[in-house]
Amino acid sequence: MTSESRELSPENESFLEDAIAYFQNTVSPEVLHHLLNDHEAWERFVAVAVASLSREEADTLREGLNDLTGHMHMEDEELARETFLNVFPQLKAELENRIRKLHELADKVDKVHKRCTISNMVASSTGAVSGLLGILGLGLAPVTAGFSLTLLTTGSVLGVAATVTHVSTSLVEYSNTSSARAEASDLVSGIDQGDRVELDLQNTMLKILSLGSLFRNLQKIAKNNSAKKVAKVQPHLVDKARRLMTGRSVSVRSGNLVQKAFGGTALAMTKGIRFLGMASSGVFLLMDVSSLVKESRHLHEGARAESAEVLRQHAQELGRKLELLTGLYESLM
Repeated sequence: MTSESRELSPENESFLEDAIAYFQNTVSPEVLHHLLNDHEAWERFVAVAVASLSREEADTLREGLNDLTGHMHMEDEELARETFLNVFPQLKAELENRIRKLHELADKVDKVHKRCTISNMVASSTGAVSGLLGILGLGLAPVTAGFSLTLLTTGSVLGVAATVTHVSTSLVEYSNTSSARAEASDLVSGIDQGDRVELDLQNTMLKILSLGSLFRNLQKIAKNNSAKKVAKVQPHLVDKARRLMTGRSVSVRSGNLVQKAFGGTALAMTKGIRFLGMASSGVFLLMDVSSLVKESRHLHEGARAESAEVLRQHAQELGRKLELLTGLYESLM
């Protein structure tokens, strides 16, 4: 040690050895490094803690502590190296397991999403047929009341089927996606919970809107079936309804009877209201066709879910980290 090249009294030499041993046992390398490299900190330490030493002896102590710092860093580095080499195999196996599970979750989400896409295509097709039958039923109402009501009833039944299919499909995909996100959040950090909140909100809104549509279609079915029964036993009311639908004048009393017997169906609609209903049905028909085209294109492109892509991105990120750790492990071997 450098202190051996300086002439120190046995008493001070013993003190320096004790001081170095004290620092070695109680002071962290970071604190010691700061003390030795910050001139003002060192001067304060010498003035307060070791005032009995001469300047030369204080310099000898500093040299000894510098040597100690080097040894401490070497020991810490060797300990860190040995620790990393020992724990890396287990860490590697854990990361590989998490990467595999993330890919499995992504594949499962994609598989369910593809089935749901096909189911939504069926629902959109059913909805389109429902809309077409609604247009035909409204258009033929003045010509053939019974057949018109049959078309409208069938259209409403198909509308109910389409709504139920859409809702059940959405619930299945929502449940699967939520489950995958929850499991993935246990594997990696950074799974966006904000997306989950958005999914919850969308799912709730879908339920509310779908229940409203379902309720309206069920009402239409009941009213159309009731109107068909009335039309069979009271054909004279159908004639009055036909006059109302074609814009011809009817008495107030006849109008009230028509509304009471056929209210809520095409047979009680004026010409203008029927055209408005046909236009509305046409808009919904276009929406169903547009949805069908969109789902068909999505299915043709592989029907991959966005949430599955997010899971694969997390798996890729873990893969990159594993590659870096593997490279470090190999360089330390």
